[in-house]
Amino acid sequence: MVGVSGFEVTRRPSPRSTAVPIVTGSFAVAASAAGGGPAAAVAAAGVATVAVGVWTARHRVVDAGGLVALLGVVVAALAGAGAVPVVFGTLATVVTWDAGGNAVSLGRQLGREVDTVRVESLHVLAGAGVGVLGSAVGFVLFSVGPTRQPVTTLFVLLVAAAALVVALNR
Repeated sequence: MVGVSGFEVTRRPSPRSTAVPIVTGSFAVAASAAGGGPAAAVAAAGVATVAVGVWTARHRVVDAGGLVALLGVVVAALAGAGAVPVVFGTLATVVTWDAGGNAVSLGRQLGREVDTVRVESLHVLAGAGVGVLGSAVGFVLFSVGPTRQPVTTLFVLLVAAAALVVALNR
């Protein structure tokens, strides 16, 4: 498609846009490793799928990859990973999925030729900040609550919060 200034616009994210979800996704993989090798492998497959989705500018592939990465965190939680890795892994997975979707949207709107690093960085920092705040509140409530619940309870709460974010974002 030819843009207004006469040059062709490629409706895909820039090559650098793939780096942000890979970096944030590496934190999800590291956190999932607390649940063992299979959990980390599932999370890594999800992060790789998100990267492919960003590279090919396909929201559905990014969404599927985010879901698989989250499944890696679920496997870690079920394998007995502690609350901190589960919370951190969930947060990193949501930030990875969000960064990937944002990169695809920016690529479709602005094209591959536009430098979107500052916009994407700001989006990731804002999303991570909100996620850290929400995760901290959830972790504190989990830690000082009247009964000791399994880590999977905390994970379900985080998934519910992530689902709410998805519903409000669409």
